[in-house]
Amino acid sequence: MNELYEKYKDEPSMLVAIADGEGNIGVLEDIFLYKKQLAFSYVTPLERWNWLHQCNLNSYAPAPLSVIEFYIQNGVEINAQDCYGMTPLHYAMRAKNVDAAIALLNAGADPNIPNQDNLIPLSMIGYLPDRLDVLELMLEKGANVHFLVNKNETILESYKPTEMEPNLAPIYELMLKYA
Repeated sequence: MNELYEKYKDEPSMLVAIADGEGNIGVLEDIFLYKKQLAFSYVTPLERWNWLHQCNLNSYAPAPLSVIEFYIQNGVEINAQDCYGMTPLHYAMRAKNVDAAIALLNAGADPNIPNQDNLIPLSMIGYLPDRLDVLELMLEKGANVHFLVNKNETILESYKPTEMEPNLAPIYELMLKYA
């Protein structure tokens, strides 16, 4: 055990945060399954974050795939919305955690749930412009390219390439196939 695990040995929530970042499934199993110190159903009182939200809060060190799969397999709600209307898929996209986004989508995450700013996970694809596989999976899972993101502009229209943003062409062309 490293010094952080020793320092927080009596604080299971801190141990979970450390284990999430490191992908230490053994520690997570110990806390949730064997010692039952924490419940998979736990949600923070103020922000309403579940474990899938929390493991992708730090975009500099998002959770590895093994952690996402651990929480999914143990029934953590994949479409839960926090106090900002954000789902775990929103956080995975914001953290540029491709593996998490793919796992969540394959587990049934809805790419059309808007947050309080009317932003759906599909509209966050610009964070991952080189990962057309994530975009295609979202589209296959029913992501709505006609969702309005601005007053009279759809997500599809917002990704139309311009002279200033020619790099949007692959995203736009793939979205067009699902329009």
